Amino acid sequence: MNYKRNRRIILSLSILIFFSFVYYFYLTPMAFKKRKNVINLKRIEINMTKENVIKIMGKPDFSILSFLNDVDSMYCYEPPFAAADGIYIQFNKKNEVNGIIGVEDNQIGWVKN
Repeated sequence: MNYKRNRRIILSLSILIFFSFVYYFYLTPMAFKKRKNVINLKRIEINMTKENVIKIMGKPDFSILSFLNDVDSMYCYEPPFAAADGIYIQFNKKNEVNGIIGVEDNQIGWVKN
């Protein structure tokens, strides 16, 4: 008798934990924004200006300033859950995109100026 009750409690808790993970990783606004980053990344092209990138992708999650070569900065966007790498858009001194590293292709485009 007690065994059946414990079994039901464990099953109920397991189901609750499973749906909590599903909600957190797929249904929250943060998870939606991360999936939208991947969709918007496909619209970014080499030689696009920073202003156009911000219009498409939105404000970056963080940016990295680089003083090497002709690279001015890099915008970084969070990837969806279980993605191997992040989304990085690199700009040259003219504030144009010269490199895109994405989630799906791992390297969508790269131009050496």
